[in-house]
Amino acid sequence: MGLALAFLLACPGSRAPAQGPQGAELAGRLGCLACHAWQGQGGQLATALDGIGARLTPRELGIAIAYPRQRHPLAKMPSYAYLPPMEQAALVNFLESLK
Repeated sequence: MGLALAFLLACPGSRAPAQGPQGAELAGRLGCLACHAWQGQGGQLATALDGIGARLTPRELGIAIAYPRQRHPLAKMPSYAYLPPMEQAALVNFLESLK
């Protein structure tokens, strides 16, 4: 997982203001790459994150994070609705940057 987190943190679009959470850091902490691949690294159980920001709108990304079964009823992805709004927004911003 350390190598995967290093790849996430290397993404130039993943930087958030110093006082707020960084989306790439959150993605690493939450273990997103256990199921999702990005830049050839990570799991193969779910859709790759490469180009996700070009495929989904910020609103759709937010729904996918907080309520994944609304988009895919059989999804195994856990809901991250419990995350504070600032962290959810950081994840959306990070995923949106992956175009």
